[in-house]
Amino acid sequence: MEREQLDFYRELLMSERKKVMKIIEGIDENLSKNIRDTVGNVSSYATHLADLGSDSDEREKETYMLDRELRNLKNIDNALKRIHDKTYGICNYCGEDISSTRLKAVPYTEFCINCKRNEERINNNNHR
Repeated sequence: MEREQLDFYRELLMSERKKVMKIIEGIDENLSKNIRDTVGNVSSYATHLADLGSDSDEREKETYMLDRELRNLKNIDNALKRIHDKTYGICNYCGEDISSTRLKAVPYTEFCINCKRNEERINNNNHR
């Protein structure tokens, strides 16, 4: 891949990384606030069990979202490393070039569309 293409994808990934970091910070703040609120409420005599369950559900949802965004961040960082290593845009499975259309849609992808479809088909068959 040419230098200017790599620069384009690096900027795209860095922009995406900033967005993900902002989301992670927001989720982290919400989780911290919910935990502080729950600890404060547990000591309160008037706390209802339904409220505690609702708080627990909210924390579970936010924890799931945090986990998803942390995976996205890891994928982005791995893609930036591949740019640095000059292996970006090459499928990790078959070694063929990943199309620019796919890279623009999923800039942190490691696989060409055919290999990704094969992986998903195998995973779907294993879960039946």
